[in-house]
Amino acid sequence: MGIRYEKDTILNWINEIGKFLRLLVDKREGMHAVETAAVDVEAGYMDFFGKDRAFFQELSDNDLLAFVEDLDPKKIRPLALLLMHDGFLNKQALLLSKAKFLLENQMRITGEFSFEDYAYLADIDKQLKLLES
Repeated sequence: MGIRYEKDTILNWINEIGKFLRLLVDKREGMHAVETAAVDVEAGYMDFFGKDRAFFQELSDNDLLAFVEDLDPKKIRPLALLLMHDGFLNKQALLLSKAKFLLENQMRITGEFSFEDYAYLADIDKQLKLLES
C-alpha cells in the first residue's frame, strides 16, 4: 500500500507541474486568442521545489547540480522546463543558460533524450543569441 501511495503522489505531482508548465507555454506561444491571466512563476518555484526564484538565480552550476542531486530524478526535467519558460517570459539569459545546463546534464547522466528536448535546446540557443545582440 505504501508503494502505491508514493506512485500516486508522484503521478499527481507530475500532473500538477504539467498543468503549470502548460500555462507558461500557452502564454509564451500566445496560443489563446483570449487574454490569459498573469502566470505567477514564483508560485511554481515555491509550490513544486520549495525554493524561491531568487534562490535558483543565485546558484552556480555546481550548486545547481548539488541541489538536483537531492531531488527525485523525475523532478529535474520539470525544473529545467520551469527555468526555461521563466527565462523566455522574462527574457533572462541566466535562467535560460541554467535550463540548458540542466537539460544537457540530465540527458548525459540518464542517457535518455527526446526530440522535444532537442527542440527546447534549439529554442534556448536562439533566444540566448537574440539576448546577446
